[in-house]
Amino acid sequence: MSDPASPAPGFLRRGGWIVVAVLAVATAAFAWYAVGLVRHRAHPTGDGRHVASYGFKLEPCLVPRALLVASGMPKDGLAALADPPVWTVAQADAATVGHGRFLVPGDRVIGVRLGGAARAYPLRMLVWHEVVNDTLGGVPIAVTYDPLCDSAVAFRRELRGEALTFGVSGLLFDSNLLMYDRRAAAGEESLWSQLLFRAVAGPAAAAGTSLEVLPISVETWGDWRREHPDTTVPAPAPAMAAKYVSDPYTTYVGSDELRFPVRPLPAPAAYPLKSPLVAIGAAHAWTAFPFPTLAAADVSRPTPASRPNASAALASFLSYRATGPTVAVAIDALPPGAAVVYASYFAWYAMHAPETTWAGEGRAR
Repeated sequence: MSDPASPAPGFLRRGGWIVVAVLAVATAAFAWYAVGLVRHRAHPTGDGRHVASYGFKLEPCLVPRALLVASGMPKDGLAALADPPVWTVAQADAATVGHGRFLVPGDRVIGVRLGGAARAYPLRMLVWHEVVNDTLGGVPIAVTYDPLCDSAVAFRRELRGEALTFGVSGLLFDSNLLMYDRRAAAGEESLWSQLLFRAVAGPAAAAGTSLEVLPISVETWGDWRREHPDTTVPAPAPAMAAKYVSDPYTTYVGSDELRFPVRPLPAPAAYPLKSPLVAIGAAHAWTAFPFPTLAAADVSRPTPASRPNASAALASFLSYRATGPTVAVAIDALPPGAAVVYASYFAWYAMHAPETTWAGEGRAR
């Protein structure tokens, strides 16, 4: 009896050998690809411990080298998103991930509005990606979030006509996210600090390049969709959807312990180190509003414009909401060119204390 798995001699004579040869080549090609894929995944760039293993050019380095550390994850250990598909409010509200809803009214989102278009970026997604390269209202933007600093910043990512695409470097400065700009040659990539808003190492640092910071509002999904019913939401990445229901930073947020070196720290600290704040300003003139200060002023209505100097005018754009708590920013009413950043007190102090006026307390010393 012939082996049913073996091609019949007649089949081979009728040209079947060509099919067999093609299948053999395809099988070999797939095997080569699979081996390459496994090899690539088995040897990511960056060992999680040594900065040099990440392959970034660190000359020049515009920040203290001792505060540049590996996060424990390799380069691209968190996959930044690029132009994700978007959902409407109805689609987002109806969607489920795992055994629960994709978004619930109390979830925090980063709200951005540009060119008449509004979009909400859920933090439950961003904690697993940290960077979203997107286009909103025709403007290339990068929406970023670092759970170590609870810091949310949106940038215009177009520089001199080039739309940059950012990834997660796996490195940190002052316990804060360092992004990198994707380049064809690894040696041409630069490191960018989320909270310094500029390149800190590599070719872009040598050129003194900074990013334009955009106005944002970090508030609950329920509040944002009520205020912006036309908003869209990035759809979950299918391979990551199951992770969006969990937050690996819950324990970290619940204490004042810092996992990585930060200098300088406030001494004595006016607030718990991880107290959230919102800062409004531009360039080297910022006013910071720690949430405890806003909560003491008013827990339900827009903060009264009773503070001295510039703080009074800026406070009128803020609404403290006890749910969360969150502080919403009336981004559509801000003066042209105003930027908005959210961060933990310790992180903002370390990066911007000299140029910051603290609401109700004057300029930091």
